Amino acid sequence: MKRNRRSSIYVLTLLFTLAGLAAASALPFTLTLAPPEQPLKAGSTLHLRLTVTNRSDHQTSFPTNWGLFDPGKIYQVHVLDELGRPVPGRTLPCERPGQHCAGGSAQGRYLKPGESFTDEVNVTLFYDLSRPGKYKIWVAEDTFGRANLPNGLVTSNVVMVTVVK
Repeated sequence: MKRNRRSSIYVLTLLFTLAGLAAASALPFTLTLAPPEQPLKAGSTLHLRLTVTNRSDHQTSFPTNWGLFDPGKIYQVHVLDELGRPVPGRTLPCERPGQHCAGGSAQGRYLKPGESFTDEVNVTLFYDLSRPGKYKIWVAEDTFGRANLPNGLVTSNVVMVTVVK
């Protein structure tokens, strides 16, 4: 009985792993965040390196900078505290009354199949990470309305960031 239960768990784990790999291989591109090399000092700026790889079989365009304040703001940045609660976001200067944000992509690039580029995401532009603790961070990019790509949301891996005093 114990052996059958263990075999069933093994088979289910294998099936879920294979399903996840199949889903990942269907993604048009991947987003891979590099974890920080050391803890972040409270009040410091957190820039995370992001690698974007075209996994499709055709060339696709990918915006890299909206030309507002910092490269990488086109990504949806997500941050959770150590209890799994969303960290409150910051108000960007262009969201304040009387301020104006330039729209559209200032830069873009075409990625050939298998080609990658590295971008940078300023997490502290969007979130206040001044309180010591551990944070889970990931980014996402949607493909809605993008030529030659199926509609959907591509998410990166999750990185852990420790903020110290």
